[in-house]
Amino acid sequence: MRIERLFDAKPIKLWSACTQPKQVSKWLGSDPNGTVEEVLISLVPGGTYLYVFADADGTRHVAFGAFLTIEACKKLKYSWEWEAEPGQISYLEWEFLENQHQTLVVLTHSNLNPTSSHGYSEGWSRTLTKLAKSLL
Repeated sequence: MRIERLFDAKPIKLWSACTQPKQVSKWLGSDPNGTVEEVLISLVPGGTYLYVFADADGTRHVAFGAFLTIEACKKLKYSWEWEAEPGQISYLEWEFLENQHQTLVVLTHSNLNPTSSHGYSEGWSRTLTKLAKSLL
């Protein structure tokens, strides 16, 4: 799954939004009315993260993994595993491509579980919309 989205922000602003726990807490999750309970990030190669968030209906989601590639303001890649789907590891990659005063974000989520109940394309699209709103 691959999504490209143009943001009216410099790469440094998007980088911070994706790597700083307080910033991630503003946009994580695809439910526009969802809440973020916890974000822990150790942004070093091999460092880990934990995301705990909930939909408006109370459905709770826990995702965790480890950072594989960290190129400040350019690329971020990490493993992704749902607590509800143990052992099924996928990979999330963010690319931040500067275009004058804007940034093209290329989000790729690979090695997806074909039987997963998560609607990745729609979910990440809605999540990126929340990310854009959090930058205003």
